[in-house]
Formats: sequence, C-alpha cells, structure tokens
Amino acid sequence: MIQFWLAIPSRVWAQLEQSDRLEIAASSSRSEVFEVFTLGNGGLIALVRGDDFIGNRNETWEFTKYDISLNPIWRVKYKLDNRYTPVMAHQGRDHGYWLFAQPDTDHFLFIQMNFEDGTIETFKGDLLSGIDVHQFKVIGSKAIIAGYHRSRPVVVVHSFFDHTSKVLPGLYEKNTELNNVDINEQDGIINVITYAYRKKNCVFEIKTYSYEGRLIKKTSLSDPKNSLISGQIVPLNQDDSYLIGNYSVGCTPYSQGLYITHITDNEPETPEFIEFSELQNFFNFMKPKRRERVKERIGKRKSLGKENRFRYRLLVHELIQTEDEIVLVAEVYYPNQRAGSPIITNGVNRPYSGRSIEGYRYTHAIVCGFDRNGKFKWDNCIPIKDLNSFELQEMVQLTPVNDYFILAYPQDGNIHTEVINRSKVVVENEKFELATKSQSDKVLTNENAYLAPWYGQYFLAYGLQRVGPSTVGLGREVFYINKLTYKTEGIEKAENRESNNVPRE
Repeated sequence: MIQFWLAIPSRVWAQLEQSDRLEIAASSSRSEVFEVFTLGNGGLIALVRGDDFIGNRNETWEFTKYDISLNPIWRVKYKLDNRYTPVMAHQGRDHGYWLFAQPDTDHFLFIQMNFEDGTIETFKGDLLSGIDVHQFKVIGSKAIIAGYHRSRPVVVVHSFFDHTSKVLPGLYEKNTELNNVDINEQDGIINVITYAYRKKNCVFEIKTYSYEGRLIKKTSLSDPKNSLISGQIVPLNQDDSYLIGNYSVGCTPYSQGLYITHITDNEPETPEFIEFSELQNFFNFMKPKRRERVKERIGKRKSLGKENRFRYRLLVHELIQTEDEIVLVAEVYYPNQRAGSPIITNGVNRPYSGRSIEGYRYTHAIVCGFDRNGKFKWDNCIPIKDLNSFELQEMVQLTPVNDYFILAYPQDGNIHTEVINRSKVVVENEKFELATKSQSDKVLTNENAYLAPWYGQYFLAYGLQRVGPSTVGLGREVFYINKLTYKTEGIEKAENRESNNVPRE
C-alpha cells in the first residue's frame, strides 16, 4: 500500500492513500476507447473497445471484471456487427446495457450483460428512424429511449420480452425540451420531466407513466418570475415527493440559484428559491478582494431594491441521499474553445457519438445540504483552477467519509482534494500526484483523467498515461485505474484537541 501524507493547516495531518493500481497496455496499432463501470463492493467492469482500421472488420469489445483489489475475475469478448454504431450505455444494479443503432434505419440493437458472470444477451427492435437519443435507461425488462424526432421530444419504451415499442403519449409538442427521465424501479414508475415555452411563459412539467406506458398523472410548475431549469425527484411515497434543482430568470439558461418544492397529490407547493447571493460560500472560488467587490455590488443593488442577475451555467449531479440529508453537488462551467474528441469516457449514460466539438471550462463546484423536511441547511464550495473537459460531464467527485465530505477532481495527472464538514472547510485544497505501478516508472504524459465513486470511502481515478523509466524515451501508453481512499483520523483528532482547548465559561 502506497501512502501519501499531506500537510494541513492547524497541525492537522490527513492521509490520501493509493492502495492499488491497474495498468492495461494500450495498443499502438489500433484506435481504442476505455471505459469503467463501478459495481460497489462487487468490483468493477473495464471495457476496451477497438477498431483495427481494416475494411468491414467488426469492432472488438473486451469486458473484464475486477474485484476490489483490482484482480481479474472474468474476461468476455464481443464482436460488434459493423452495421451498428454505439449510441449510449446504461448501468443497472445487476446488469449493464448498451444501445446500438443502424444508421438511416429504424433498427436498434441492445446488449445486456450479467455483471456476475459476464453472460451477454442481445435483443433487436425497431424504434424511430432518425431519433436523436439523449437518454437511455432500463426498468425491469423494458428500455427507455428518450430524445428528439424532427425537433420534438419523444420517449420510446421498448420491451425486450416481446420486441414491441411504444411511444409515450403527451410529449410530442413544439417548443418543448426534455429535461430528465427518472425511473422508480421499486414502484415501476417512469417520470418524464420537460421544459416548455408557452405564451411567453416557461412551464416545467412532470408526466408520470406506469410500467405499461399509461399516463397516470401530470404536474405543472410555473412561476411568474423564476423559471425552473432542472429538477430531480426525491420520492417520499407514491403521492408525496420533493423536487430539487436550479432556476433562472426570464427563461434563460443562466442559473440564479437553487430551489426546492414539496409536491403532494400532483399539487406543488410554492418553491423555496435560494439565490446564489444567499449562499454562505458560493463566491469563495474568487480571490478575496474580488469576492468582496462582488458582494458589495450585490449588497448595493439589494439596498436599492434592484434584482441581481447572474450568468452562471450549472451542471447538477444526481442527488446524494443519506439517512438525514439530501446533498446536491453542481459544477459551474463556461463553454470553451474548440476541442477534439477524447478516447476515454466514463461510460454511464454518455453518448458514444454526436459529441460536442466545444470544450468546457470549470470554475468551481458547490455543495448544498437539505434536511429530510425539505429545509435548506448549509452550503460549501470547492474552487477549480484551469480545469477543461472535452465533454460537459461531472468532474468533481464527492465521497462521504465518517462525518466529512471529500471533494476531489482530476487535473494533469494530479488529484485535487478538499475536505468539508457541512459549511466548514476543514482541509483546504491539496494536490496529490498519482503514482505508477512500478517505482522505476515516471508519468510522462496524462490524458483524459476521471474520478468515479466506488464503495465505502474508496473511489477510482482512471484515464490514459504514457509511462516509462526515463523522460528521454517515448515510454508506453497505458490505461490506468488507481484505487484511492482518504483517511480522516488525523482531522478528527485535531478537531477533538481544538474543542478540548476551548476555554469554558
């Protein structure tokens, strides 16, 4: 086990450990893509797929399952029919699913893999020709394919059992955008969230469908001033839930803050809107002088009765739910310069084709906590410096460890971390360099690094590196997976010492 000790202010020593590392040699003779699917304490699946640049050759997909010590358990190869192109993947609890399309036809192919033994089953079906797929999920024995057909939203439910497809009713409308498709496997419910522009007003709607595709209920949310941009459902029971997301002003894509609303029997309560200026730590990514100027300008506008308008774009992560809290993580980003396509992806629910040619720059991520009664309780922030991504995707990873949250993101072969205890930063930004498998090797280049949650307090860093014993040679390219964990015992001891040293009245 490789141990790294990081110096922390206030005489706190925190420990970031790299316990294991896996290196897979990248081929120099073909184009390859590397993906990782985490399975909790069941291990992980690594996928390497490659094209040999030979006419009419089917692409080879090689799946390998590893245990939590990164030892191989099984390996399966699949030859993809070259008539099909990969579209998107979905990870279920016990199975992985891959969606493929035959271009210029309505023919689609589904692959289902059993995570336990690698058994692969294939299903074929006819959907809609020309559908631009944005989301792909599976509930039970049915695939949910959501996207756009002739610029209008459409959601198709395809049955693996009888190979039939059904278009969900009430969605194929003008000036409407798909926001999210949420599946409730326990109750067999499909929630389709849309965003529509109607009569100079923005309407946020949740349409709920049964497992058979029947429209059960519809909930509309509209506010004369604020427009909801995104929303995630936190079910309490079949007729009671919270909706949490971000909002804008005037139907723009620029977030002004967060909101939470309680929905009972299809009727939403008046949302609680939390403007960014009301968050305690939102502007902490700025340098102190600039932060004070911004806060002073915001205060002056409020004192004059003027509204503040922000131009932040938010990438909101899937909500993290604990026994006592609902935690929201969101990254603030800006479109960047033109960029090429990566050869590493994080696999789950990411399109294989049609990637944006624009890159994105991240400035900071926010973390906010709500209690189980739907009340906003705390917020925090991790600054991000000069982080760019070819795709718009989640870069900051949050890992709960004891009573702390470890925030981490990859950059240039390093892992940047920050440790928070709700609204308090207990360990400021630290940088950790990923180690190679052999002590004689050095990292020569880094590309496309990602982080993913794994199990307990462990997370994974993976990507592509060129490694070698000397900076003189070219070295060799490897796909790598590093197993990491963060030890907080030193923080806890230091905090206990500080609390014991506080004078008592």
